[in-house]
Amino acid sequence: SVLVCPIGNHWRQGSWQAVLDMVHETNRYGYFCALEEIMDRCYAPYDALGAMRNEAILRAQEGFDYLCMVDNDVYPEPEDLVRLIDRDVAVIAPLVFEPSTGRPLHGPPQKRFTGLQPVRWAVLSMLVFRTSVFNCIPGGEFWNNAIGADEGYHFAKLWHYGHRPYVDTEVVLRVADNPTY
Repeated sequence: SVLVCPIGNHWRQGSWQAVLDMVHETNRYGYFCALEEIMDRCYAPYDALGAMRNEAILRAQEGFDYLCMVDNDVYPEPEDLVRLIDRDVAVIAPLVFEPSTGRPLHGPPQKRFTGLQPVRWAVLSMLVFRTSVFNCIPGGEFWNNAIGADEGYHFAKLWHYGHRPYVDTEVVLRVADNPTY
């Protein structure tokens, strides 16, 4: 079973439909897949995304095997979530490139179509976790500071608890904009 949680409620045109199509396709493949939009707790856009991520984790731990967090500017293909889950790793992301430069948004850089590759970090546009990843977090609160927590914080904490992230170079995710640096 999979819980898909959009992080933020500032959808780019067509992104919500693409995410919903992915949820429907995942269900058609035989996985129970639900979509829950977490209440936006931001006073200004993007100021408290960590609080939304914590809430998504807590919701997923209520009985889902996987948690998929997606941003509101992604355009996944309908089968992308199934392809990532079928890799059967604890933390996985699709390959994402910055739209304006083509720069890879993961590190170290990996080449397309080279399979599953370990990385130190990946952009938070779309991530899939086995919910058991969060069992080691005291109190279930992964993001201890909702403001200012970024990819560096996120992946340093995963590595601290012994979880190695991967990028599936066969799944390329299209995003609408460059990250907000």
